[in-house]
Amino acid sequence: MSKKVKIILLFLGLFLLLAATHSVLAQNFGTNEVSVGLNNSLGTTDPRVIVGHIIQILLSLLGVITLILVIYAGFLWMTSGGEEDKVRQAQKILSNAVIGLVIILSAWAITSFVLDKLSQATGAGGASFDNGSNSGFSGQGVGAIGACSVETNYPSDGQKDVPRNTSILITFKEALKLDSVCSDGSGATCACNTTTCNKINPGAIRIFKKDLGDDCSKGICLNPNSNVTDVVVNVTDSNKTLILTPSAPLGSPSANTDYSVEFSNQLKKIDGNSMFKTCGSDFFEYSFTVNTSLDLTPPQVSKGGIFPLPDNSADTQTSVAGNAAQATISFSGSSCPNVYTPAKLISAKSDNPNVTEIPSVTGILSKTITSFSLSVPDGATNTVQLFNESTQEPLGSATFDNNGLAVFPGFFSFQVKSHDPGSKWTVVVQPEIFSDTLTVGQEQYTFVSASDPSAAYSTYISVPAGCSLSGLMSNIQAKLSGNTDIAITTASNTLILTARQAGTNGNDCTLSSTGDALVIKPFNGGVDPGITPIPLGGQYDRPMNTALQINFDKPIDPITVSGSADEVFNYIRIVNANASSSLDKVACSVDSDCRSYKCENKVCIGNYLGGKFMVSNQYRTLEFITDRECGVNACGEKIYCFPANSHLSVELMAANLKTCTSSNDCLSLGSFNTCSSTSLGYSTCQDSNGKNYPLARLDNLDGIVDTAINSLDGNRDGSADGPLSFYYENNNQDLAKKDKYKWSFYIGGKINLTPPQITSISQAQGATKVNLADPISINFNTLMLSSSLHTGTSVISDGAKSVTHKSINLNSSSPTPLGYWISSENTDTNADGEPDFTTVKINHSVFSPSMNYKAQIGSGVKDIDQNCFKPSADQTCGVSPEQSSCCFGTATSDLDADGNCK
Repeated sequence: MSKKVKIILLFLGLFLLLAATHSVLAQNFGTNEVSVGLNNSLGTTDPRVIVGHIIQILLSLLGVITLILVIYAGFLWMTSGGEEDKVRQAQKILSNAVIGLVIILSAWAITSFVLDKLSQATGAGGASFDNGSNSGFSGQGVGAIGACSVETNYPSDGQKDVPRNTSILITFKEALKLDSVCSDGSGATCACNTTTCNKINPGAIRIFKKDLGDDCSKGICLNPNSNVTDVVVNVTDSNKTLILTPSAPLGSPSANTDYSVEFSNQLKKIDGNSMFKTCGSDFFEYSFTVNTSLDLTPPQVSKGGIFPLPDNSADTQTSVAGNAAQATISFSGSSCPNVYTPAKLISAKSDNPNVTEIPSVTGILSKTITSFSLSVPDGATNTVQLFNESTQEPLGSATFDNNGLAVFPGFFSFQVKSHDPGSKWTVVVQPEIFSDTLTVGQEQYTFVSASDPSAAYSTYISVPAGCSLSGLMSNIQAKLSGNTDIAITTASNTLILTARQAGTNGNDCTLSSTGDALVIKPFNGGVDPGITPIPLGGQYDRPMNTALQINFDKPIDPITVSGSADEVFNYIRIVNANASSSLDKVACSVDSDCRSYKCENKVCIGNYLGGKFMVSNQYRTLEFITDRECGVNACGEKIYCFPANSHLSVELMAANLKTCTSSNDCLSLGSFNTCSSTSLGYSTCQDSNGKNYPLARLDNLDGIVDTAINSLDGNRDGSADGPLSFYYENNNQDLAKKDKYKWSFYIGGKINLTPPQITSISQAQGATKVNLADPISINFNTLMLSSSLHTGTSVISDGAKSVTHKSINLNSSSPTPLGYWISSENTDTNADGEPDFTTVKINHSVFSPSMNYKAQIGSGVKDIDQNCFKPSADQTCGVSPEQSSCCFGTATSDLDADGNCK
């Protein structure tokens, strides 16, 4: 390579390096951008932001000067004509320019570091907050929300005007190790499971006034200290959400007070690691401002905030032109179904290296766990504890008998001669596997191995040896050919089922399976002969696969409303609206005879519909999805349906109120200073207008409350009256009914499988001059399932492989971790009382200047009918069946292996 070529390459390399440096240092900081900043935000922005702008502008100007020097030196060298003086002059200029570049980059790094540490040291997380957005610098600890282990929290980072009697709520993405959360009266950590173990562990959870600082910052609290440590802990059944209730109101009645909350690395996940181990900072910290008032306003169900809307009559039908059509469905196999396999022992050994005895393990019954650990506690002689080896979850304990036998019901029997204190063992098993089933219409079929004699019976389907899918499908077709509800044809490894009777009733034909081996969608396409529905009760009957949604006017405490229907039925439930429907264990003929809409073997099962309640949207939205599987959506995820053609009622319970025995009990409650008798059967503290003090009974919380523990105001009259009677939303004139709440609606016989679409985004692709604090807003064309609007990913398995579906994410190239959280709002565009579309907001800690950010809405997001959002599709991209995805504004079918934009 010639000397001249080397010189040219060196020149080009330096030029490109400086051009890149200039891009980093000077992006969006020209004269116009500074002017816009001063006019729109800098005049009221944190001074540190202004200093950061000025320093980075100066550094960018120095970068320009360095670039000019490099160009001049290159020109001087290239035109030197071999004159040594000019070459030496050019080399000297280049050398100085490189030194200057190093200084500029070092100054930029030092400036960023100092400003970042300054923002942390001064509690930057408590900047101003308004309508879901904040401004000013945010500390690194905020970065754990969204991209890392925190899903959401209340109050939000930087929120202002928080009432003094608020609870502090936080939801993690992984289950907590509870003995890192709570402490007892002596300060020892414990597992949050008794009334004597329900206070925060002050080393893991620290609540303090910002101006006084954290007295527990070293993991050991000073004594005395100014931190708020008298805080009661409640944990939801998932062990993911904490409700922290200070025993005394925060702040002061005379002045606003800034608080910080930190969850340190002493807070552990179920595996014993720090909850924040993989985050940008090994802690989570945020701030908010408490006002001077107590929240004495009870929560209400927002007007127009329920879905499905109240409906007083099922749709009728009228004749129109058109022919009847039969419902059809196809399904295929991705792998072979499970057949019954008894559990068996793989290995059993001692974990003590000097012990050679092999334990005896018999009667293995475990259905899911593959590896166990057992240990004899120190100081014990005959007690042995059982744990899930992979999660270290305790599974129980047993006592050795005289023969060294310990029995763990539901798992196995364990026998060993020597069991000294401290002894440990590991047991590995192949869990018991139950046969998968296939339900078609009224018949349920069980899969068995080809060698099983029962394979010849009419309701048993043989699984071929070696798992031949074509053979399996042939066997299924042979058994289903005798089913009276459907006709069956085959195409390759796909079976096509057709309802024998034309009309919409065919859409209700049951097709479901246990396990993931069969890829099943619901029956659809059945059309009645020349009829169309007409809503008599004011609303169209909702599709079977709809979810139920309740929006409250303020955040609610999730402890009594989140979990399975069995866990929360005393507080909220969904039942047959027919008052004469039968209770559990009463004889029945069809599902609609039962309060639970579940009639099995001619007996009603349960007193309410089964399913799951989920809290989302900053704890303002409650949703319910049934446990009746009825197919899959376009992403292969199971969907669940309400009973076809059903009339359902939703019942919400108000909590009983704080009691009193005399007016002396009310002296500290301001205007609620009179102890008066009520229709509840006990006395409460009331004001001069006869309104009750809204606080619920803390010793026996039995209804829906907000974050200040105020009981539900079911009839929306502004007063908490306790659980007297049901206010019925369908007849909203009856305000004398209080303070429980209910409404009823109708479910039709169809399933809606139309996916949602994005109609607009507030920060368009490639947008510049974005306000540092504004949330990103995404409008959909329909009502969305709020509980699917979360950060991170979800994993869907089709039996052959697992696919990761992205949810809502916000990424950046900033070295400071970005915190972000999701909220949503429903909008009624035609004033008919029914919400028509949802706006999703990605709220975030303050953007860093001169950084690129990327927002993502993935296929983990679903609409109210559980239909997944097709990756990045919108109404302006021009997607088609051949190019069904929209990536970066362009229709395409070219996605990566997981179905995401490349």
